[in-house]
Amino acid sequence: MPFIIFPLAFFFAMIGLIVFLIIYANKKEKERTQALQTAAARLGWSFAPTAPLNMIAGLDRFALFNEGHSRQIKNFMYGEAKGIKAAVFDYTYVTGSGKHRHTHSQTVVYLEPGNLHLPVFALRPENFVIKMLTAFGYQDIDFGQRPEFSRQYLLRGQDEPAIRQIFNDRVLSFYESYEGTCTDAGGHQILLFRVGQRFQPQEIESYVGLALQLLEMFPRY
Repeated sequence: MPFIIFPLAFFFAMIGLIVFLIIYANKKEKERTQALQTAAARLGWSFAPTAPLNMIAGLDRFALFNEGHSRQIKNFMYGEAKGIKAAVFDYTYVTGSGKHRHTHSQTVVYLEPGNLHLPVFALRPENFVIKMLTAFGYQDIDFGQRPEFSRQYLLRGQDEPAIRQIFNDRVLSFYESYEGTCTDAGGHQILLFRVGQRFQPQEIESYVGLALQLLEMFPRY
């Protein structure tokens, strides 16, 4: 009899632990939503707990929004920053399935200045796997005069001459100073984020400021 009771007790203990973790995670997510809604109010922005992927037109042309499946936008806040159309939101997507399933989450800062026209590009931190791929011809736009930037980042895009033109020394120095900062951009749209990192509510204003700082470094057309 004891041999039967122990496995049952362990089973119910595990079920109880799983239920507790789910309840705790849901509680933390509700607290995050409330805190981000407060942050949006502080900025004078509107807020929506969830938003469709087409809430911002054209996102599907950027690399971040073509990865994985089960894509979702949550905690969507939007308004203006220094007269520029802006938004901040949590974005998640899933890769793999079953025991290999993994959910990727990051907070994205979005700016849409009317006087900007950038070539489409994607900038990500470089890692060992990417270094191996570039050795076999995988595109990585490097800058010989800025070896530190080239060491830190993978830069890709179809119009390489135009991308090289906008990545002036000020832009390259910015990314060297803020290692790990990712960017998807094209036309009058620019998105800034850090892979797998959700910003804390108290960090939102500083990251919007950082995106505005980067924006000022790109040439206008």
